Amino acid sequence: MKHQTRKGLNLQPISMSTLALAIISMVVSLGCTTNRPPSEILTADHDRREAIMAEAVHATDVPAVVMGWVTTDGRTDFESYGVIDAEDPRPIGPDSLFHIASMTKAVTAVAALQMVQEGRIGLDEPISTVLPEIKQIEILNLDGSRHPGTRPITLRDLLRHTAGFGYMFSSPQIMAELEIDPETGRFLPDVIEESEFDWGFGIQPRRVFESGTDWLYGRNVGVAGKLVERLTGMDLETYFQKNILGPLGMTRSSFNPSPELLADRVQLMTRNPAGEMVPIPPFRPDHLESFYGGGDLFSTPRDYTTFLRCLLNRGELNGVRILDEKLVALMMTDQLPDDMTISLDPMQAQIARKERSFMNEYDDGFSLGWAIETGGDDGLRPEGVGYWSGILNTYYTIDPERGIAIVLFSQMQPFDDPKTYELYRIYEDEIYRAIR
Repeated sequence: MKHQTRKGLNLQPISMSTLALAIISMVVSLGCTTNRPPSEILTADHDRREAIMAEAVHATDVPAVVMGWVTTDGRTDFESYGVIDAEDPRPIGPDSLFHIASMTKAVTAVAALQMVQEGRIGLDEPISTVLPEIKQIEILNLDGSRHPGTRPITLRDLLRHTAGFGYMFSSPQIMAELEIDPETGRFLPDVIEESEFDWGFGIQPRRVFESGTDWLYGRNVGVAGKLVERLTGMDLETYFQKNILGPLGMTRSSFNPSPELLADRVQLMTRNPAGEMVPIPPFRPDHLESFYGGGDLFSTPRDYTTFLRCLLNRGELNGVRILDEKLVALMMTDQLPDDMTISLDPMQAQIARKERSFMNEYDDGFSLGWAIETGGDDGLRPEGVGYWSGILNTYYTIDPERGIAIVLFSQMQPFDDPKTYELYRIYEDEIYRAIR
Protein backbone atom coordinates (compact mmCIF):
# COMPACT_ATOMS: atom_id res chain seq x y z
CA MET A 1 0.00 0.00 0.00
CA LYS A 2 1.42 3.37 -1.00
CA HIS A 3 0.53 6.72 0.53
CA GLN A 4 1.83 9.81 -1.29
CA THR A 5 0.99 13.48 -0.94
CA ARG A 6 0.79 15.54 -4.09
CA LYS A 7 3.56 17.81 -2.85
CA GLY A 8 5.86 14.94 -2.04
CA LEU A 9 5.57 12.90 -5.21
CA ASN A 10 8.88 14.10 -6.72
CA LEU A 11 8.42 11.80 -9.71
CA GLN A 12 10.71 11.43 -12.70
CA PRO A 13 8.79 11.48 -15.99
CA ILE A 14 8.38 8.14 -17.73
CA SER A 15 9.24 8.36 -21.42
CA MET A 16 6.93 6.75 -23.94
CA SER A 17 9.68 4.36 -25.03
CA THR A 18 10.33 3.28 -21.45
CA LEU A 19 6.61 2.80 -20.89
CA ALA A 20 6.23 0.80 -24.10
CA LEU A 21 9.15 -1.44 -23.20
CA ALA A 22 7.71 -2.03 -19.73
CA ILE A 23 4.37 -3.05 -21.20
CA ILE A 24 5.94 -5.31 -23.82
CA SER A 25 8.16 -6.91 -21.20
CA MET A 26 5.18 -7.52 -18.96
CA VAL A 27 3.13 -9.07 -21.75
CA VAL A 28 6.00 -11.37 -22.73
CA SER A 29 6.73 -12.40 -19.15
CA LEU A 30 3.06 -13.24 -18.58
CA GLY A 31 2.51 -14.92 -21.92
CA CYS A 32 2.72 -18.43 -20.44
CA THR A 33 1.09 -17.64 -17.11
CA THR A 34 -2.57 -17.49 -18.03
CA ASN A 35 -3.35 -20.11 -15.39
CA ARG A 36 -1.98 -17.95 -12.61
CA PRO A 37 -4.70 -16.32 -10.46
CA PRO A 38 -5.23 -12.58 -11.04
CA SER A 39 -4.00 -11.80 -7.52
CA GLU A 40 -0.55 -13.23 -8.27
CA ILE A 41 -0.30 -11.50 -11.63
CA LEU A 42 -1.39 -8.13 -10.21
CA THR A 43 0.94 -8.39 -7.24
CA ALA A 44 3.86 -9.07 -9.59
CA ASP A 45 2.72 -6.18 -11.80
CA HIS A 46 2.48 -3.70 -8.91
CA ASP A 47 5.59 -1.61 -9.53
CA ARG A 48 4.92 -1.05 -13.22
CA ARG A 49 1.31 -0.11 -12.58
CA GLU A 50 2.18 2.15 -9.67
CA ALA A 51 4.71 4.08 -11.78
CA ILE A 52 2.13 4.61 -14.52
CA MET A 53 -0.58 5.73 -12.11
CA ALA A 54 1.71 8.00 -10.11
CA GLU A 55 2.66 9.79 -13.32
CA ALA A 56 -0.97 9.97 -14.40
CA VAL A 57 -2.07 11.48 -11.07
CA HIS A 58 0.87 13.89 -11.04
CA ALA A 59 -0.19 15.19 -14.46
CA THR A 60 -3.59 16.27 -13.11
CA ASP A 61 -4.82 18.71 -10.49
CA VAL A 62 -7.00 16.07 -8.78
CA PRO A 63 -6.24 16.82 -5.11
CA ALA A 64 -6.93 13.44 -3.50
CA VAL A 65 -7.59 9.99 -4.91
CA VAL A 66 -7.46 6.36 -3.73
CA MET A 67 -7.54 3.48 -6.18
CA GLY A 68 -7.40 -0.23 -5.52
CA TRP A 69 -8.41 -3.77 -6.42
CA VAL A 70 -9.55 -6.88 -4.59
CA THR A 71 -9.81 -10.49 -5.75
CA THR A 72 -11.99 -13.36 -4.60
CA ASP A 73 -9.09 -14.86 -2.66
CA GLY A 74 -8.77 -11.71 -0.54
CA ARG A 75 -5.65 -10.19 -2.06
CA THR A 76 -5.93 -6.42 -2.26
CA ASP A 77 -3.80 -3.42 -3.14
CA PHE A 78 -4.35 0.33 -2.79
CA GLU A 79 -2.56 3.39 -4.10
CA SER A 80 -3.31 6.72 -2.43
CA TYR A 81 -2.40 10.27 -3.45
CA GLY A 82 -3.15 13.51 -1.63
CA VAL A 83 -4.28 14.60 1.82
CA ILE A 84 -7.53 14.70 3.79
CA ASP A 85 -7.86 18.47 3.50
CA ALA A 86 -5.68 21.52 2.88
CA GLU A 87 -6.04 22.20 6.61
CA ASP A 88 -5.47 18.54 7.53
CA PRO A 89 -2.27 17.31 5.86
CA ARG A 90 -2.68 13.67 6.87
CA PRO A 91 -2.27 11.43 3.79
CA ILE A 92 -5.48 9.85 2.58
CA GLY A 93 -5.65 6.09 2.33
CA PRO A 94 -7.98 3.11 2.00
CA ASP A 95 -9.52 3.83 5.42
CA SER A 96 -10.29 7.51 4.71
CA LEU A 97 -14.00 8.38 4.75
CA PHE A 98 -15.82 9.27 1.53
CA HIS A 99 -19.42 10.15 0.77
CA ILE A 100 -20.10 7.41 -1.80
CA ALA A 101 -23.52 8.70 -2.91
CA SER A 102 -25.01 6.38 -5.57
CA MET A 103 -22.60 3.57 -4.76
CA THR A 104 -25.06 3.16 -1.87
CA LYS A 105 -27.49 1.71 -4.41
CA ALA A 106 -25.66 -1.63 -4.64
CA VAL A 107 -25.93 -2.05 -0.86
CA THR A 108 -29.65 -1.22 -0.96
CA ALA A 109 -30.10 -3.70 -3.81
CA VAL A 110 -28.62 -6.44 -1.63
CA ALA A 111 -30.97 -5.46 1.21
CA ALA A 112 -33.97 -5.58 -1.14
CA LEU A 113 -32.92 -8.97 -2.52
CA GLN A 114 -32.64 -10.24 1.04
CA MET A 115 -36.38 -9.51 1.24
CA VAL A 116 -36.88 -11.77 -1.80
CA GLN A 117 -34.65 -14.43 -0.25
CA GLU A 118 -36.76 -14.41 2.91
CA GLY A 119 -40.02 -14.68 0.96
CA ARG A 120 -41.29 -11.28 2.09
CA ILE A 121 -41.88 -10.10 -1.49
CA GLY A 122 -41.34 -11.45 -4.99
CA LEU A 123 -39.18 -9.73 -7.60
CA ASP A 124 -42.17 -9.43 -9.91
CA GLU A 125 -44.85 -8.79 -7.31
CA PRO A 126 -46.46 -5.31 -7.29
CA ILE A 127 -44.83 -3.28 -4.51
CA SER A 128 -48.17 -1.56 -3.90
CA THR A 129 -49.10 -4.58 -1.76
CA VAL A 130 -46.50 -3.32 0.73
CA LEU A 131 -46.31 0.38 -0.18
CA PRO A 132 -49.83 1.44 -1.21
CA GLU A 133 -48.59 5.06 -1.13
CA ILE A 134 -46.87 4.37 -4.44
CA LYS A 135 -50.25 4.76 -6.15
CA GLN A 136 -50.24 8.46 -5.25
CA ILE A 137 -47.36 9.03 -7.67
CA GLU A 138 -48.83 9.68 -11.09
CA ILE A 139 -46.85 9.93 -14.32
CA LEU A 140 -45.55 13.41 -15.12
CA ASN A 141 -46.11 14.43 -18.74
CA LEU A 142 -43.93 16.76 -20.81
CA ASP A 143 -46.52 19.54 -20.52
CA GLY A 144 -46.52 19.30 -16.72
CA SER A 145 -49.84 17.47 -16.45
CA ARG A 146 -50.14 14.05 -14.82
CA HIS A 147 -51.99 10.81 -15.41
CA PRO A 148 -52.28 7.61 -13.35
CA GLY A 149 -50.05 4.71 -14.23
CA THR A 150 -51.70 1.50 -15.38
CA ARG A 151 -48.83 -1.02 -15.05
CA PRO A 152 -47.81 -2.18 -11.56
CA ILE A 153 -44.35 -1.28 -10.25
CA THR A 154 -42.29 -4.31 -9.22
CA LEU A 155 -39.10 -4.66 -7.22
CA ARG A 156 -37.32 -5.86 -10.36
CA ASP A 157 -38.31 -2.60 -12.08
CA LEU A 158 -37.02 -0.54 -9.16
CA LEU A 159 -33.64 -2.28 -9.02
CA ARG A 160 -33.01 -2.15 -12.77
CA HIS A 161 -34.33 1.46 -13.14
CA THR A 162 -37.31 0.64 -15.35
CA ALA A 163 -40.06 1.80 -12.97
CA GLY A 164 -40.23 5.28 -14.51
CA PHE A 165 -38.67 7.28 -11.67
CA GLY A 166 -36.13 9.90 -12.72
CA TYR A 167 -33.78 12.41 -11.17
CA MET A 168 -33.91 16.11 -11.86
CA PHE A 169 -30.66 15.81 -13.86
CA SER A 170 -31.90 12.83 -15.92
CA SER A 171 -35.36 14.13 -16.83
CA PRO A 172 -36.16 17.54 -18.33
CA GLN A 173 -39.77 17.47 -17.13
CA ILE A 174 -38.70 16.79 -13.53
CA MET A 175 -36.11 19.56 -13.67
CA ALA A 176 -38.75 21.98 -14.98
CA GLU A 177 -40.88 21.38 -11.86
CA LEU A 178 -38.17 22.12 -9.30
CA GLU A 179 -36.95 25.37 -7.82
CA ILE A 180 -33.28 26.24 -7.35
CA ASP A 181 -31.82 28.05 -4.34
CA PRO A 182 -30.14 31.16 -5.86
CA GLU A 183 -27.47 31.19 -3.14
CA THR A 184 -26.32 27.57 -3.31
CA GLY A 185 -27.45 26.60 -6.81
CA ARG A 186 -28.98 23.42 -5.37
CA PHE A 187 -32.58 22.30 -5.73
CA LEU A 188 -34.95 23.34 -2.96
CA PRO A 189 -36.87 20.62 -1.09
CA ASP A 190 -40.46 20.01 -2.07
CA VAL A 191 -43.27 21.35 0.08
CA ILE A 192 -45.22 18.26 1.19
CA GLU A 193 -48.99 18.66 1.18
CA GLU A 194 -50.85 17.39 4.26
CA SER A 195 -52.54 14.61 2.29
CA GLU A 196 -49.32 13.57 0.51
CA PHE A 197 -47.04 10.77 1.69
CA ASP A 198 -43.58 12.10 2.60
CA TRP A 199 -40.93 9.75 1.20
CA GLY A 200 -38.25 11.51 3.25
CA PHE A 201 -36.06 12.28 0.23
CA GLY A 202 -36.34 16.07 0.36
CA ILE A 203 -37.42 16.03 -3.26
CA GLN A 204 -40.38 13.70 -3.81
CA PRO A 205 -40.00 10.83 -6.32
CA ARG A 206 -41.49 11.56 -9.75
CA ARG A 207 -42.36 9.13 -12.54
CA VAL A 208 -42.15 9.98 -16.22
CA PHE A 209 -43.24 6.74 -17.94
CA GLU A 210 -45.06 3.45 -17.37
CA SER A 211 -43.23 0.79 -15.41
CA GLY A 212 -41.28 -1.65 -17.56
CA THR A 213 -41.44 0.37 -20.78
CA ASP A 214 -38.09 2.22 -20.70
CA TRP A 215 -34.89 2.75 -18.70
CA LEU A 216 -34.13 5.92 -16.75
CA TYR A 217 -31.73 6.52 -13.90
CA GLY A 218 -33.61 7.91 -10.94
CA ARG A 219 -35.03 7.45 -7.44
CA ASN A 220 -36.01 3.83 -8.09
CA VAL A 221 -33.57 2.30 -5.59
CA GLY A 222 -34.49 4.95 -3.02
CA VAL A 223 -38.06 3.65 -3.20
CA ALA A 224 -36.70 0.10 -2.84
CA GLY A 225 -35.02 1.25 0.38
CA LYS A 226 -38.38 2.40 1.73
CA LEU A 227 -39.77 -1.02 0.80
CA VAL A 228 -37.07 -2.65 2.96
CA GLU A 229 -37.93 -0.35 5.85
CA ARG A 230 -41.63 -1.13 5.58
CA LEU A 231 -41.08 -4.90 5.38
CA THR A 232 -38.63 -5.04 8.30
CA GLY A 233 -39.89 -2.31 10.60
CA MET A 234 -36.31 -0.96 10.79
CA ASP A 235 -34.82 2.22 9.42
CA LEU A 236 -32.27 1.61 6.67
CA GLU A 237 -29.27 2.48 8.83
CA THR A 238 -30.27 -0.07 11.47
CA TYR A 239 -31.05 -2.71 8.84
CA PHE A 240 -27.75 -2.20 6.97
CA GLN A 241 -25.70 -2.43 10.16
CA LYS A 242 -27.49 -5.56 11.34
CA ASN A 243 -27.68 -7.48 8.07
CA ILE A 244 -24.91 -6.28 5.72
CA LEU A 245 -22.31 -3.85 7.06
CA GLY A 246 -21.94 -5.39 10.51
CA PRO A 247 -21.75 -9.05 9.40
CA LEU A 248 -19.13 -8.16 6.76
CA GLY A 249 -17.01 -6.18 9.24
CA MET A 250 -17.53 -2.89 7.38
CA THR A 251 -17.05 -0.86 10.54
CA ARG A 252 -16.29 2.41 8.74
CA SER A 253 -19.50 2.49 6.66
CA SER A 254 -22.63 4.26 7.86
CA PHE A 255 -25.36 6.77 7.05
CA ASN A 256 -24.54 8.44 10.38
CA PRO A 257 -20.81 7.99 11.06
CA SER A 258 -19.42 8.81 14.48
CA PRO A 259 -17.46 12.03 15.06
CA GLU A 260 -14.30 9.90 15.13
CA LEU A 261 -15.03 8.60 11.63
CA LEU A 262 -16.03 12.04 10.34
CA ALA A 263 -12.62 13.30 11.41
CA ASP A 264 -11.21 11.18 8.56
CA ARG A 265 -13.62 12.54 5.93
CA VAL A 266 -12.01 13.70 2.69
CA GLN A 267 -12.80 17.30 1.76
CA LEU A 268 -15.19 17.85 -1.16
CA MET A 269 -13.60 19.99 -3.88
CA THR A 270 -14.47 21.74 -7.14
CA ARG A 271 -12.82 24.06 -9.63
CA ASN A 272 -13.68 27.77 -9.41
CA PRO A 273 -14.20 29.87 -12.57
CA ALA A 274 -10.43 30.44 -12.71
CA GLY A 275 -9.86 26.69 -12.77
CA GLU A 276 -8.42 26.55 -9.25
CA MET A 277 -9.30 23.76 -6.80
CA VAL A 278 -11.42 25.09 -3.93
CA PRO A 279 -13.28 23.37 -1.07
CA ILE A 280 -17.10 23.33 -1.05
CA PRO A 281 -19.61 22.32 1.66
CA PRO A 282 -20.70 18.68 1.98
CA PHE A 283 -23.66 17.48 -0.05
CA ARG A 284 -25.49 16.16 3.02
CA PRO A 285 -25.71 16.92 6.76
CA ASP A 286 -23.43 14.96 9.08
CA HIS A 287 -26.47 13.44 10.81
CA LEU A 288 -29.63 12.21 9.07
CA GLU A 289 -33.04 11.36 10.51
CA SER A 290 -34.33 9.74 7.31
CA PHE A 291 -32.25 7.46 5.10
CA TYR A 292 -32.13 7.41 1.32
CA GLY A 293 -31.21 4.04 -0.18
CA GLY A 294 -30.16 5.64 -3.45
CA GLY A 295 -27.34 7.64 -1.86
CA ASP A 296 -25.99 9.28 1.32
CA LEU A 297 -23.89 6.40 2.66
CA PHE A 298 -20.35 7.09 3.91
CA SER A 299 -17.76 4.38 3.34
CA THR A 300 -14.08 3.78 2.65
CA PRO A 301 -12.20 2.14 -0.22
CA ARG A 302 -11.29 -0.81 2.01
CA ASP A 303 -14.85 -1.31 3.28
CA TYR A 304 -16.39 -1.07 -0.17
CA THR A 305 -13.96 -3.56 -1.67
CA THR A 306 -14.94 -5.91 1.19
CA PHE A 307 -18.56 -5.58 0.07
CA LEU A 308 -17.63 -6.19 -3.57
CA ARG A 309 -15.46 -9.17 -2.64
CA CYS A 310 -18.42 -10.75 -0.84
CA LEU A 311 -20.44 -10.51 -4.05
CA LEU A 312 -17.52 -11.89 -6.08
CA ASN A 313 -17.67 -14.86 -3.70
CA ARG A 314 -21.35 -15.37 -4.56
CA GLY A 315 -22.71 -13.66 -1.47
CA GLU A 316 -20.51 -15.23 1.22
CA LEU A 317 -17.40 -13.95 2.96
CA ASN A 318 -15.44 -15.45 5.85
CA GLY A 319 -18.23 -17.88 6.65
CA VAL A 320 -20.93 -15.19 6.58
CA ARG A 321 -23.57 -15.39 3.86
CA ILE A 322 -25.56 -12.25 3.16
CA LEU A 323 -27.28 -13.33 -0.06
CA ASP A 324 -28.21 -16.51 -1.89
CA GLU A 325 -26.00 -17.48 -4.85
CA LYS A 326 -28.89 -17.39 -7.33
CA LEU A 327 -29.78 -13.82 -6.37
CA VAL A 328 -26.14 -12.73 -6.60
CA ALA A 329 -26.09 -14.26 -10.09
CA LEU A 330 -28.97 -11.95 -11.07
CA MET A 331 -26.90 -8.97 -9.90
CA MET A 332 -24.10 -10.07 -12.20
CA THR A 333 -26.20 -10.35 -15.38
CA ASP A 334 -28.13 -7.99 -17.61
CA GLN A 335 -31.77 -7.84 -16.49
CA LEU A 336 -33.11 -5.51 -19.17
CA PRO A 337 -35.45 -6.74 -21.91
CA ASP A 338 -33.74 -7.60 -25.20
CA ASP A 339 -34.88 -4.37 -26.86
CA MET A 340 -33.77 -2.08 -24.01
CA THR A 341 -30.38 -0.58 -23.09
CA ILE A 342 -29.21 2.18 -20.80
CA SER A 343 -28.83 5.73 -22.07
CA LEU A 344 -27.53 8.73 -20.18
CA ASP A 345 -28.40 11.12 -23.01
CA PRO A 346 -30.31 13.69 -20.89
CA MET A 347 -27.21 14.07 -18.72
CA GLN A 348 -24.80 13.77 -21.65
CA ALA A 349 -26.45 16.75 -23.33
CA GLN A 350 -25.27 18.92 -20.44
CA ILE A 351 -21.67 17.64 -20.50
CA ALA A 352 -20.80 16.99 -24.13
CA ARG A 353 -17.07 16.39 -24.69
CA LYS A 354 -14.65 14.29 -26.70
CA GLU A 355 -12.77 12.61 -23.83
CA ARG A 356 -13.82 9.29 -22.34
CA SER A 357 -16.83 10.03 -20.23
CA PHE A 358 -19.21 8.21 -17.93
CA MET A 359 -21.97 10.34 -19.45
CA ASN A 360 -21.26 8.84 -22.85
CA GLU A 361 -22.07 5.30 -21.69
CA TYR A 362 -24.92 3.88 -23.75
CA ASP A 363 -26.09 0.62 -25.30
CA ASP A 364 -25.07 -1.26 -22.14
CA GLY A 365 -27.31 -3.40 -19.98
CA PHE A 366 -28.29 -3.10 -16.33
CA SER A 367 -28.48 -5.77 -13.66
CA LEU A 368 -30.21 -5.45 -10.28
CA GLY A 369 -27.46 -3.22 -8.93
CA TRP A 370 -25.25 -1.69 -11.62
CA ALA A 371 -24.65 -1.35 -15.36
CA ILE A 372 -23.38 -4.32 -17.36
CA GLU A 373 -20.89 -3.81 -20.19
CA THR A 374 -22.61 -5.16 -23.32
CA GLY A 375 -22.01 -2.47 -25.91
CA GLY A 376 -18.76 -3.65 -27.45
CA ASP A 377 -15.32 -2.06 -27.28
CA ASP A 378 -14.87 0.18 -24.23
CA GLY A 379 -11.22 0.45 -23.34
CA LEU A 380 -9.97 -2.90 -22.08
CA ARG A 381 -13.10 -3.61 -20.03
CA PRO A 382 -14.56 -6.95 -21.20
CA GLU A 383 -18.21 -7.52 -21.94
CA GLY A 384 -20.26 -8.83 -19.04
CA VAL A 385 -18.40 -6.71 -16.48
CA GLY A 386 -20.40 -4.58 -14.04
CA TYR A 387 -19.68 -0.93 -13.24
CA TRP A 388 -21.21 2.15 -11.63
CA SER A 389 -20.35 5.32 -9.75
CA GLY A 390 -21.27 8.00 -7.23
CA ILE A 391 -21.93 11.66 -8.01
CA LEU A 392 -18.81 12.81 -6.13
CA ASN A 393 -16.59 10.93 -8.62
CA THR A 394 -16.31 7.55 -6.96
CA TYR A 395 -16.25 4.57 -9.34
CA TYR A 396 -16.19 0.79 -9.25
CA THR A 397 -15.89 -2.21 -11.56
CA ILE A 398 -16.97 -5.74 -10.62
CA ASP A 399 -15.91 -8.71 -12.75
CA PRO A 400 -17.18 -12.09 -11.52
CA GLU A 401 -15.68 -14.04 -14.43
CA ARG A 402 -12.14 -12.95 -13.57
CA GLY A 403 -12.79 -12.66 -9.86
CA ILE A 404 -11.74 -9.06 -9.43
CA ALA A 405 -13.24 -5.73 -8.38
CA ILE A 406 -11.69 -2.30 -8.93
CA VAL A 407 -12.42 1.01 -7.19
CA LEU A 408 -11.39 4.64 -7.49
CA PHE A 409 -12.48 7.10 -4.82
CA SER A 410 -12.27 10.89 -4.94
CA GLN A 411 -14.43 13.74 -3.66
CA MET A 412 -14.96 16.08 -6.59
CA GLN A 413 -17.72 18.09 -8.19
CA PRO A 414 -19.18 18.20 -10.75
CA PHE A 415 -19.79 14.53 -11.55
CA ASP A 416 -17.85 12.87 -14.37
CA ASP A 417 -14.88 15.16 -13.84
CA PRO A 418 -12.78 14.51 -16.97
CA LYS A 419 -9.47 14.11 -15.18
CA THR A 420 -10.80 11.97 -12.36
CA TYR A 421 -12.80 9.71 -14.66
CA GLU A 422 -9.78 9.25 -16.92
CA LEU A 423 -7.68 8.17 -13.91
CA TYR A 424 -10.30 5.50 -13.16
CA ARG A 425 -10.27 4.23 -16.73
CA ILE A 426 -6.45 4.27 -16.98
CA TYR A 427 -6.26 2.26 -13.76
CA GLU A 428 -8.93 -0.16 -14.95
CA ASP A 429 -7.12 -0.57 -18.29
CA GLU A 430 -3.84 -1.33 -16.51
CA ILE A 431 -5.54 -4.02 -14.42
CA TYR A 432 -6.95 -5.69 -17.52
CA ARG A 433 -3.73 -5.25 -19.44
CA ALA A 434 -2.03 -7.33 -16.75
CA ILE A 435 -4.58 -10.14 -16.41
CA ARG A 436 -6.11 -10.59 -19.84
